[in-house]
Order: sequence, then C-alpha cells, then structure tokens
Amino acid sequence: MTTGPVYVVLGATGRLGQHLVETLRAQGRRVIGISRRPVATSETRAEWMQADLTATAQRPQIQKRLCRLLGDEEEVVFADLLLDRASVTAMRRSIRAATAFTLRAQHTLATNGFTVRVLAASTTAALAPRTLQTPYGQAKRTQAFRYARLGRIDLVLLPQLFEAELRGVGNTTRTIIGNSCTYVAAATSLAAISQDPAGRSLWVVRGSYPHPYVQRGLAGLPTFLGALALSRTVSRNCPAAHRRASHAGLALLPPRIRVQIDHHGAPERLVRGFARRLGVSRSLIVTAGAQTALPEEHYEERP
Repeated sequence: MTTGPVYVVLGATGRLGQHLVETLRAQGRRVIGISRRPVATSETRAEWMQADLTATAQRPQIQKRLCRLLGDEEEVVFADLLLDRASVTAMRRSIRAATAFTLRAQHTLATNGFTVRVLAASTTAALAPRTLQTPYGQAKRTQAFRYARLGRIDLVLLPQLFEAELRGVGNTTRTIIGNSCTYVAAATSLAAISQDPAGRSLWVVRGSYPHPYVQRGLAGLPTFLGALALSRTVSRNCPAAHRRASHAGLALLPPRIRVQIDHHGAPERLVRGFARRLGVSRSLIVTAGAQTALPEEHYEERP
C-alpha cells in the first residue's frame, strides 16, 4: 500500500494525460493509466490498463480489473482527461463514456470503503454563453453538472493549451487578451489541485501566456457567416469548424462587451454564474504551473 492517494488517469496517453502521468510519477505517486492503446510500462513507470471505455459491455470487467489493481489501497483520485478529438460524434461519445465509468466506479469503490475523489479537467469553453457554445463546450458543461452531484469533486477549467512555450507571436494587436499555457503547466496545476483539494469546488487555471485575438468588428461578418454555415452543414462533425465559428463570432463584438462574455479570459461573471448553477459554494483561481494549489483569488458565493 502506498502513502497518499492512488491516481487513476483516464485518457492517460493523450497530450495532457501523458504530462500528468509524468508529473505524478516524478512526485512519487502511484499511477494507474487507462488507455485504448497498449503502453510499455518502462515508458512512464506507471501501471497501465488497456481498455476502451466507450465499449459499454466491457465496463464491468474493466472495473473489476481496476479493483484488483487497487488491492488494499485506501484513497483513490480519478483524473478524467479522456477526450477523442477525431470528430464531434467521437468527442461526445468519449466524454459520456468517461463520465459514466467514473461515476459507477466511484460509487462502487466508495461502497467498498475507499475514499474517492474525482478530478475532472475541462476548459473555459464550458463557460461560454449559449449563442457562442461549441459542441465540445456543451458536452463538458453537461459533464460538469453530472460530476457536481458528487461529494468529493474538483472541477478544473483550463485555458487553451499548447505543446511548447509560445515564442515569436509577432506584433499582433491584442485588443482583448485571452489565456493560454503549456500542457506541462496545466498538468502541474492539476497535480497540485488534486493534492490540496478544497471540498466541492470549481477551479479556474489562469494561463501563463497571453493569447492573441483578432478584433474585426462588422468587417468580420462575412467570415463569421461563412464559418457558421460550414459548422452547421458539411463540417458539422468537425470540432475545429465549430471553434472557428465561435471565434469569428467573438471577433465581431466590441471590446467592452467581449471582455465580459469571452470565455477564454474566464470573466468573473461567467465563473460565478457557472459555479452557482453547479451548486458549488466556491470558485478558485490559480496560476498555471503553480506547484501548490493556493488560490490567487477565492470567490465565495454570496447568500
């Protein structure tokens, strides 16, 4: 039996998952990764289960195998990072599968005496107003409401992620600044939050780097209409098409309005409203890459 919780990472071979596994292993944590593809344990020194959570019939067997691996452990953290970006259909299916598996496994383990916490990673896309929502943002928002029913849950909204540090962004005019950070910084923040949980909470990770946004005003209307048409017709199953339409819609807005509703910047109004609808009593903001989860801002809901 290890000291501290055992981490079960769903989506452990994804871009964020790989970094989280490496971060946790470097801290001496025991990690069990779940992935559709086989992984050599020598690559990460973690334990691996090859499993496809979208295959509903396989989930009971996957859960039994997981219980055997956990053995006499007492604390478990489920880190849900599972996301299939191949298409809108695949994305929705993967998010639903991860949610259903995590909730069922959490219930089973808790019933058998384990202390179970869920660390659910999302992005600020879940904050977007309805008219600017993408299928991904809607799916993660629905997932957040399901997870919010748990007694031990950390819902984490991440900024836009990049594989490496941003360099040479040029002289692009930044009328409105959004947030972004590297996958490594996001993984570091997730690990810190999981080790210093704060009850049932909504966490917002503030990016380490500025991300440029284009401000077109009404001159961008043809671009928006074209992107919107594609996302509703021939490209409706393409996640990138929906993101382009959403970004083009934001680019139409005056700065004073955009700063209040652009989810990339995680405006306080949107964060508070989302936390209120989730039923969590507080939302906390931390800086990406922080080694500890001490919040720089702590919003308690007013009665």
